[in-house]
Amino acid sequence: MTSLKTKVSTPLWRECVAFYGSVFGMIVAEQWEEHDDEGAILAFANGQGEAYLELYQSDRAFDVSGISLQFRVPDIQSFLRSLPIGLEYEGPSLRPWGSTYVYLRDPAGVLVIVYEGGL
Repeated sequence: MTSLKTKVSTPLWRECVAFYGSVFGMIVAEQWEEHDDEGAILAFANGQGEAYLELYQSDRAFDVSGISLQFRVPDIQSFLRSLPIGLEYEGPSLRPWGSTYVYLRDPAGVLVIVYEGGL
């Protein structure tokens, strides 16, 4: 395996592109808008790691209650200071295995966990 790509289909794909750009500094690696086929693939701006997030246009919202995207950061307090003003989150909270978690939701309702420590 050489990379991992996760796809989220949502009517709010453009709002999600803005969210992941402002919160995580992700950039658009590819984007398309042809007829009813629209979306974007995001990547980390620093080029580290081979993980991509595809945000795809859908006419309906899907149940995302069992899904979370998890981002590891070296310093959770620095991450919190970098958040856009007014963005709501829960935490930080220390988990029993020693990691510290912060919980957010993207515009599509996907749970986004940002954590420090552990894998």
